[in-house]
Amino acid sequence: MRAGWVVSVLAVTSLLVAAEPARAADPEQVRVDPFATKPGYVQIMATVLGGAGLRFNNPFRLAKPLGSDAESVSRSAGFVELGLGATFGDPRRLQHGLTLRTAIAIEGVGQVVMAPSYLAYRRWGALAAWGRAGVPLVLAPESTWGLEAAAGGAYWVRGGIGVAAEIVGDVFYGAGTAEVGTVSYPMLSAQLGLVLAYEVLP
Repeated sequence: MRAGWVVSVLAVTSLLVAAEPARAADPEQVRVDPFATKPGYVQIMATVLGGAGLRFNNPFRLAKPLGSDAESVSRSAGFVELGLGATFGDPRRLQHGLTLRTAIAIEGVGQVVMAPSYLAYRRWGALAAWGRAGVPLVLAPESTWGLEAAAGGAYWVRGGIGVAAEIVGDVFYGAGTAEVGTVSYPMLSAQLGLVLAYEVLP
């Protein structure tokens, strides 16, 4: 009788030991990584920037030449630029996205330029950096287009409010002269302003 009781105890113990790994593998028992992120993260960003630039080809003798001949550098009109964009992917790594910028001249001849761009974005705590590449479209006073590349960064004063700066290089194609049928206008601009961000969590 005693032997049977001992055998029964050993049998129950072996069953409990065999069942232990199954309980540990229960999904509710698995410890969740506190740094893990779910797919579907989106960051929406709006920018309000102001700046001016340098034009490296001035065949029409713009109002603010900085040199004495037609090829000399001239200052472009000051402008205000409004932007809206979004980035996707893991917020702890390099993100990819799209942005649309609209620049409006605030002096001289009225000019409006819209630039849809690819955006690469990376943030480290309170600091962030990005690069853009796109095709600026001049809507007024005359229509033309060009190529654009930019590099910028921000210091996030608060979680979703930051101070931003950007350097932008453009090449526009415009009306020609008696010597050249189509003239290209290289430009280099600098701008400073604010960036606002809103996170859409999965």
